[in-house]
Amino acid sequence: MLRSAKLIISKPTIAQKVSNVFKEMGMSEKLAMPTALVCEKMEKLHGAIQLMLDAKKNVDRADQELRIAAARKEGTGHGTRGGSVTGTPSVREKRSVSVITDGDAGEPKRHKKD
Repeated sequence: MLRSAKLIISKPTIAQKVSNVFKEMGMSEKLAMPTALVCEKMEKLHGAIQLMLDAKKNVDRADQELRIAAARKEGTGHGTRGGSVTGTPSVREKRSVSVITDGDAGEPKRHKKD
């Protein structure tokens, strides 16, 4: 079995990101001359790219946490997952075409659709 066939196989989600990095650099993931030295260098490159992607993920996570903390400190509520910290929830303004109110009764009256 060729050593080039045994190169690092990472998780599918990370493998796609590593592939995208290779494409961005204009390089092919497949080796033209897979000698022992070339395979070793390729494994190191794969490892370095995975390390870079992990670092980017951690930086993005920390950046998001900082934005959330700053928004809470300001009291604006922007940047939180659950929506606005302050303010009123949005009110649905439109009703379905098939439901209308019956005059003063205020109760919905359903009509059959044709």
